[in-house]
Amino acid sequence: MERLCLTSGGSEVWFRDHVRVLSANELVGVVFSGLAPLVVEKVADGGEVIRGSTRTPGGPVDCPDCGSRTGRVHAFHERTVTDVHVDGRRVVMVARLRRLVCPTSACLRIAFREQIPGVLEGYQRRTMRLLTQVRAVVRELAGRAGARTLKALGAGLSRRTALRVPAAIPLPPPRFPQILGVDDFALERATATRPCRPTPRPV
Repeated sequence: MERLCLTSGGSEVWFRDHVRVLSANELVGVVFSGLAPLVVEKVADGGEVIRGSTRTPGGPVDCPDCGSRTGRVHAFHERTVTDVHVDGRRVVMVARLRRLVCPTSACLRIAFREQIPGVLEGYQRRTMRLLTQVRAVVRELAGRAGARTLKALGAGLSRRTALRVPAAIPLPPPRFPQILGVDDFALERATATRPCRPTPRPV
C-alpha cells in the first residue's frame, strides 16, 4: 500500500518500506506538472498568492500559416495567467513566450507568437486546467451560484463572467444524418371531403 507524507522540510513519498525525499525542483515539477511543456523557473510565496515564472522550452516551431519550422526569435512577451489553487491559495503564473519570424518570404504572416495548446489558449487569463474546472461549475451553476461556488474553490469569478463563460464553451461537432426517410407527406391539410394528395417533388 502506498502512502504520501508531506513535511515542512520537503516531501516524502512512501513506497512500502522505502522513503524517498523529493528535492525542491522535483516537488515543483509534481505540483505544476499540468503546466508542461512550460518550464517553471521560479516559485515565490506571496502570502495569499503564490507567484511563479515560466518560459517555453525553446527550439524551432511551425509557422501556423505555411508550416515552415523556425527558431529565429524576433521578441519576447509575457502573459499573466491564473492557475489552479495550491494549499487554498491563488496561483498566478507569468509565462515568457517568444515572437518568431517566419523564414518563408512568400508567407503572409511575417511574425507570429508561439502557442502552447492544451496549456495556454489565446486571449485567456486562465490556464486550461483551471478553465476546465470553471466551465464544469458554470455549466451546472451559472451566475451568482457559480461565482459563489468558484470562490469557495479558490477560483474567484464575478457573476457576469460566470454568465459569459458558458457562451464561450465550444459546441460539439454537428452530426448529420446519413439516411433521411419520409413516411407520409402532403401538399395540403386533409379534410373530411378532400384527402391528402402525394407529390413527386423531393423533400
